[in-house]
Amino acid sequence: MQNNVNFCLSIDGNNIYEFSGKMNEKNMINSANSIEKLLLQKFVSKEKIQNVFELFVETIQNILTYSANSVAITRDKHEVNCDCTLSYFTENDTYILESCNLIYKYQKELIEQKLNSLKDLDKKSLRKLIRTSSRSRKGKHQYGAGLGYILMTLKSTQPIDINFSKYNNETFKYKQKLVI
Repeated sequence: MQNNVNFCLSIDGNNIYEFSGKMNEKNMINSANSIEKLLLQKFVSKEKIQNVFELFVETIQNILTYSANSVAITRDKHEVNCDCTLSYFTENDTYILESCNLIYKYQKELIEQKLNSLKDLDKKSLRKLIRTSSRSRKGKHQYGAGLGYILMTLKSTQPIDINFSKYNNETFKYKQKLVI
């Protein structure tokens, strides 16, 4: 996989926003701002815009931080190859954010464990978990408080859909689908 990204926004299968190039922090911010402006022009509710914006940023931050093919530009900045698509379906007012990137084998088990621990929690329990986790040192790591999957689970209208396929002996292709 090369170090570039394909990003597209579509409505009922028709692309209305596309990004192609290396994904880094600057491109993530520019893409998120463009998506937000586009959704504001479409008179989307502020809550829906906020959820799409937050989940897009969280997804790309995870990709930049944890991808097996992430390239360090500086100590805290990375570029990476990934695929990301945001689609909108008018019939049920739903956004679908899909992403794909490479992860290491050990990360597969960590992701599965985290999602299994969240799958039976309701919205109230997820909010409480965010509050307690953000105040606690448990689960924190060099990249943050470990709240990403909790936030994704809370803001998604359906369970997070994940798929792993073996890429080579050390890495897996990780596909994630969020329904917003």
